[in-house]
Amino acid sequence: MKIGDIEFRKEALFLAPMEDVTDPSFRYICKRFGADMVTTEFISSDGLIRDAWKSRAKLNINDFE
Repeated sequence: MKIGDIEFRKEALFLAPMEDVTDPSFRYICKRFGADMVTTEFISSDGLIRDAWKSRAKLNINDFE
């Protein structure tokens, strides 16, 4: 399977975005246990416009992701 320039193994494992679950620690654990691709949950544009700390914290993405 290929998405853009990223090529995955035949039976790739993806982590679905789940609200208040897919924080950086959870994504790290999933990646360490074999997830090929992890992602953060959806981020509210209203929260970003209003500079809500909770929405901005969801933008923290690490290199391993």
